[in-house]
Amino acid sequence: MSKGPDPTTLAWDRDVLVDVTTARRFGFDGSVSDTNFYTPFKFDRGLCFREGNTLWSIAYANRGTKAVLFKNWKEHRELNRSYYFAETYDYPIALARVGGSVFVIHCPNAFNIIELEDAESGKILSSKKTKEMEFHSRLAVSGNGRLLMSAGWFWHPLGGAWVSSLGPDGQFDESRQISFSFGAEIDGAAFLDDDHLVISSTDEVIDCEDGFPGSRIGPMQLGVWSIPEARWISTLSIATVTGPIMPWREWAIAFYEHPRAIELATGKVVHTWSEIDSGHQIGSIQLGDPPPPGLALNPSLGMFAVADNRRIHIVSLHGSNR
Repeated sequence: MSKGPDPTTLAWDRDVLVDVTTARRFGFDGSVSDTNFYTPFKFDRGLCFREGNTLWSIAYANRGTKAVLFKNWKEHRELNRSYYFAETYDYPIALARVGGSVFVIHCPNAFNIIELEDAESGKILSSKKTKEMEFHSRLAVSGNGRLLMSAGWFWHPLGGAWVSSLGPDGQFDESRQISFSFGAEIDGAAFLDDDHLVISSTDEVIDCEDGFPGSRIGPMQLGVWSIPEARWISTLSIATVTGPIMPWREWAIAFYEHPRAIELATGKVVHTWSEIDSGHQIGSIQLGDPPPPGLALNPSLGMFAVADNRRIHIVSLHGSNR
């Protein structure tokens, strides 16, 4: 790690791990490229999305209001979010292709309004305020660009999750929305594939006077939800909260304390990377003490990276790691 400052904005450019604020590349063999530029602001998270020969990337302050969008490592424009409780929960932001355009999906004008902004022009093409999610956070888009998920929280605070269909023009489909913000508090939430979600819960339960919808989940459970069938394929009890999760094939990688692979069919922990400390974050609010190290997930290719103050751990679920 002698070729630049400590990496703080790790993200994946396809199968290559990069640092968004320096353009360095980190190889599985331990190689580190030179720093191409330096961004003079303390960003601590990064995102990448490649569209052909164009690499879009974002560096952001996870518990702040500032972000910057890069196009092929050149600053394209600054981004912001509402100051309201910004220091309390994870920055809501994603990069994805929806229909024919690459969008920045974020909350630039209000904590409870999610907007799709054309990456190239900066034009906001759609926005949505929904009662199914109040403080948007941990945004994600399915691989086919047709579903958007927000795993944020409501004023209590209590974690929830919400999914909406997106049209090819980036418009929200009002008729196809799912809320998981009932039953137990949501901890982790992620796409398994274009048709399935993996959801985990904590031990806190939300009371609901009008009864629970079918998408409710019990306390301390890990579930797989079928979007086309609108039902749980499975729900399994877990002994420990998952923290952030990265589903891949038959497993969900949970990052609370140490990365561990949980078999979705049984709930059994089949492997733990005990040498990697991945923090104690629960949901979109609770970071744990000390705050978790940098984390970069690559669910489409089955890779993840965890950076502490000594080294970067890069893991491929196909078998190679360092």
